[in-house]
Amino acid sequence: AGMVRAMKDAATALRAPAGAIDIVGMGGAPRRSTAALNVSTMACFVASAAGATICKHGNVKASSTSGSFDLLAAIGLNYDVEPARLEEIIADVGLGFAFARTYHPSMRHVGPVRTQLGIPTVFNALGPLANPAGVTRQVVGVADVSLAGRMIEVLRATGSEASWVVTGHGPLDEIAIDGPTVVQELANGEISSFDIDPTALGIAPPGPDGLAGGDAEANKAIMDRMFAGETGSERDIVVVNAAAGLVIAGVATDLTDGVSKAESAIDSGAAAAKVVQLVDASR
Repeated sequence: AGMVRAMKDAATALRAPAGAIDIVGMGGAPRRSTAALNVSTMACFVASAAGATICKHGNVKASSTSGSFDLLAAIGLNYDVEPARLEEIIADVGLGFAFARTYHPSMRHVGPVRTQLGIPTVFNALGPLANPAGVTRQVVGVADVSLAGRMIEVLRATGSEASWVVTGHGPLDEIAIDGPTVVQELANGEISSFDIDPTALGIAPPGPDGLAGGDAEANKAIMDRMFAGETGSERDIVVVNAAAGLVIAGVATDLTDGVSKAESAIDSGAAAAKVVQLVDASR
């Protein structure tokens, strides 16, 4: 908690609207190091299109094939905007992305080292907990279940009001669709845990090939097809992770409601429109 507070105190100031959320994976999941699928980034577009306000904190790849900001660059987003402009974008669009190396200037020095090492470091754990906008509602994915309990405790100690720390089957640093996900929940100052069974949400496991993924261009192509109406496991995992964000944002009453709202946001064209709206606003 001390390291998180120190990072927040040293961060460039950024204000997000009350009730804003973050959906973020810690990275470093072994299953994602060779063919990353930017689930949380895609889920942010869907959840925002369904009514959540989001300030996502992230970075370029450090230990996978595509980080959230690699995908954002591929879609043409200018994420190198002044804090005051990013605040306006979040207020107008309901979605914005805070680049870690911009808002945590000290990270500039460790960034190249992380990339060179190519393995998860302590900054993988700190980044998701140190959103510079001080959001108090988070869905944080962590592949190492032994870290999950400590991470939810740190979130409580640093002012979070409603959060899930999720460890997906595999393990994954997001909600999985091929097996159960363990959730550590913070609500009303109390911590509890429960499991998510994707089949109970009507989500089928992926086929033998698993989930597609790859570099930033591959992720852009997957997202374009998904938001144009293509169904499949990639859409399913994005939908269930967006649904979690909608629950944390108070937009959905539970995961079933969240899944329904997330699917509607894609099927109506709202998610695709959100991408265009955000890219236009960034220029």
